[in-house]
Amino acid sequence: MTEGIHLRPFDAGRIGEIVRLWNAAAGAAFPLREALLRQNTVLDPHFDPEGASLACAASTDRVVGCCIAKIAREPLGADGLAADRGWLSLVAVDPQHRRRGIGRSLVGAAEAFLRTRHRAKAVLGSDPAHFFPGVPDATDAGGFFEACGYRFRGEAYDLHRFLRDYRTPEAVTALLAQHHDIEIRPLAPGDRPALLAFLTAAFPGRWRYTIERFLARGGPIGDVMGVTRDGTIRGFALLFHPQSRWIGPSIAWASYPAAAAGGLGPMGLSPEIRGRGLGLALLDRAMVHLAGLGVDEMVIDWTILLDFYGKLGFAPHRRYRHGERLL
Repeated sequence: MTEGIHLRPFDAGRIGEIVRLWNAAAGAAFPLREALLRQNTVLDPHFDPEGASLACAASTDRVVGCCIAKIAREPLGADGLAADRGWLSLVAVDPQHRRRGIGRSLVGAAEAFLRTRHRAKAVLGSDPAHFFPGVPDATDAGGFFEACGYRFRGEAYDLHRFLRDYRTPEAVTALLAQHHDIEIRPLAPGDRPALLAFLTAAFPGRWRYTIERFLARGGPIGDVMGVTRDGTIRGFALLFHPQSRWIGPSIAWASYPAAAAGGLGPMGLSPEIRGRGLGLALLDRAMVHLAGLGVDEMVIDWTILLDFYGKLGFAPHRRYRHGERLL
């Protein structure tokens, strides 16, 4: 380890220090709240303290670096335990202590943890309860991870638009009028079994897992916009708004104050009703619903469907690159 720096085990009592460290390193683009850090670490069933390390200055014991690695510790729906991979969920080093090998030491400790858990590769971000779906362009971390042996392929985006000027397009209104058997509405408590059955059939992997965990943690089913056909659920969109009990990825990095921030994701339709424009109608209904809850800024997180969302005015807001390394 770098002279004058010690690696220490993760300590939940030092979460406030980790938040301050992160905001010194990347808070201008990604302002971290303590509630989000707790949600995505100690409150996440996939978090293992043994996979997290703190770098502390020997003279003051101040936290100057942090790295959190995760493995799947419960089945992710049809994706199982994702037994071939682990994730580097968060890496941060105080700007005043960079270029001293601290980041490499932290990443090395995280990779060693993943090897002891028999993981074949380390993936940057995209873990359950993730902070990022990859490495954000808005930080300078890409070069660091390349130097650590990570290779990048593929990208994803967060998209953004204001809702203050949004009006439902006439084409969407006409489409909904044509489909008398289709209803798009917030789901009700009695819809929960049907929603989970639909997700098991249509999206049995991580999306079903995400929705089930959202509901199990007390997330109201009314925050799921449903598409029903003759009373049977055929589509969904998970919504987030300022009153949400769970800080979804779409609102995780809202600038302070976040009183008017909202978002959407994931979202999907069953195969038999795709290709009719109903995905756009679902997006429209979600936007109108969120605007009614006081949302002004809306984010769609982790997507490559720029053309689809662009039809209703969403534009790229942040770009992320997918990176991984064989262990």
